[in-house]
Amino acid sequence: MNKETEQRSPSEQMPSHLQSYLEYYKSLKNPCYGVLITGAWGAGKTHQIKSILSKEEIYYISLFGTQTTEEVYSAVYAKMYPIKSMTREAVKKTEGTEIELSIATLNLGGVVSGIAHAFLRDQVKADRILVFDDLERSSVPIKDLLGVFNKYIEHHECRVLVIAHDEKISSQLQETKEKVFGQTIQIKPQIAEAFDDFADRLDTQETREILQSIKLDILETFEQSQTFSLRILKHTLEDLGRLFKTLSDTHKANVEAMKDLCLLFCALSLEVRSGRLREIDLVDRSGTIIRFQMGRARTDQHLEIPSIFTANSRYDKIDLGNQILKDAVLINLLIKGVYLPSEIRESLNESLHFTKVSDLPPWLVFMKFDEITEQESRAAADQLIDQFHNRKFASVGEMIHLLALRFLLSDMSLIPTDFDQTEMDCKKYLDDVLAQDLLPPDISDTTYKKSFLTGYQGYAFWVEESYRSNFRNVLEHLKICGAKASKKLYPSIAKELLSLLGTDGALFARKISYTFSGENTYARTDVLAAIDPSDFVQEWMGSPPPNWLHISRGLEQRYSGGELQTFLKDEKEWLKSVISILDQQHKRAVGIRKKRIERIVPQSLRDACN
Repeated sequence: MNKETEQRSPSEQMPSHLQSYLEYYKSLKNPCYGVLITGAWGAGKTHQIKSILSKEEIYYISLFGTQTTEEVYSAVYAKMYPIKSMTREAVKKTEGTEIELSIATLNLGGVVSGIAHAFLRDQVKADRILVFDDLERSSVPIKDLLGVFNKYIEHHECRVLVIAHDEKISSQLQETKEKVFGQTIQIKPQIAEAFDDFADRLDTQETREILQSIKLDILETFEQSQTFSLRILKHTLEDLGRLFKTLSDTHKANVEAMKDLCLLFCALSLEVRSGRLREIDLVDRSGTIIRFQMGRARTDQHLEIPSIFTANSRYDKIDLGNQILKDAVLINLLIKGVYLPSEIRESLNESLHFTKVSDLPPWLVFMKFDEITEQESRAAADQLIDQFHNRKFASVGEMIHLLALRFLLSDMSLIPTDFDQTEMDCKKYLDDVLAQDLLPPDISDTTYKKSFLTGYQGYAFWVEESYRSNFRNVLEHLKICGAKASKKLYPSIAKELLSLLGTDGALFARKISYTFSGENTYARTDVLAAIDPSDFVQEWMGSPPPNWLHISRGLEQRYSGGELQTFLKDEKEWLKSVISILDQQHKRAVGIRKKRIERIVPQSLRDACN
């Protein structure tokens, strides 16, 4: 009686085995034991039981929300006896005792008399199997529930089936199962049947056909994920349906691309929904996997295994670093639930399923060396070397890719320099493009912002741990060069701002301070120090009266967050000079002008200088 039956794979034989056992169990008149059904969360245990046993063969009782054993007894009674006849039978059996058992009371097992409680416990029919579900959603202690099950089994000769969804609950029941349960059956999902059911519910025939064409691959992916949750599979297929709606006909017509896309999405969705991967694990997937592989090959020391590498190891035919969907796109899809057709299509179009190697920039071709031929990789490396020597780049982001890959070329011995020399060469590269006025200025504090320095066009910069510090030094030098490029433009910017002082004080304020207008180009650029304080005050005082307060408030907002100690520290002496000149103007002024000058120098500006 205590032997355990375990289903080891969701094959066609196992549901028939479960069905055979339940057919045997329901044929017993007084088995004297219950059957415990266990399995992973979302494995479809309730569905399988209900598909094998008809409604006429079971009394199904959900224990959701039950708080006392009396509620459980009431729920069982309500299932065994129709509500309308129950009150008449109650009156007869208790010989006139008042038992006010409303439908709500019966369903919830509400507060009734002790006589009624005894009546409910003893009025039991053993003609069907009692199926108790949702144990983990009941507040009744496990030991008390076991007492309820045992009463029906031993005292009323009932056949009892208990479904345990929660692993903790299952363990508690397993510890005392000898007292109540004579058979334990572990259920795993009927994946193939569930897949067909979920796919059939999707709203387009085209999507259903694509999924059916790679059904075996998806089922294999689900098996290898070891999640065993049909709920997660269902949500994943539904999300795939959403993803397909964003694709063009050209995309969907490419069979290999759709297979790569579906399997990558499915595997990562299963990992994210099961809690094994987080947003941070989706950043730089490919680089993280490759760096760990290379690092482990180079050292005998224990290295911390990245979550994305562990996940990637679970799948035989899927590369979780595949960039058919970029990291940022996947984060939108899997973490934020945002499906933007433009970025999804753009990502697909950049994959080698939809573009030629010759159409991609050299840095991107070289980063795909595990997808292309050795000859194509070598040609891309040669192009990178040529671009570096000739100081060629299309954007700052592309340039940083070029500098990062310069270290990778050194690491692969494709250029004859070590990391320290490569660092010096990269700094010289930046100095040269600065001298040639090719380096974009960092005027609005966005060109070289921190988030930009981690990747470009959805691809993280390829940086190995062995040269990370060298590359970091290059990035710091890039910021310095960017600042120098900005200062070259200060004279022309100063002229622009002086002109605004006399014509449009409100626009001047928006240009130099953070507002909600989106025009705050120079909010963190210390360009005001390039303006002579006397010229500044002269233009300010000479502008129309409505300008005065706009300019004052713009300056107050500019320095309100302590910027004179950080980004704008070079303007501290400049501001002191401006305030000093205004104070002198105030001493010489009389009447209305004197009061106006007093009002445009708030105490907060004076405090900012200190």
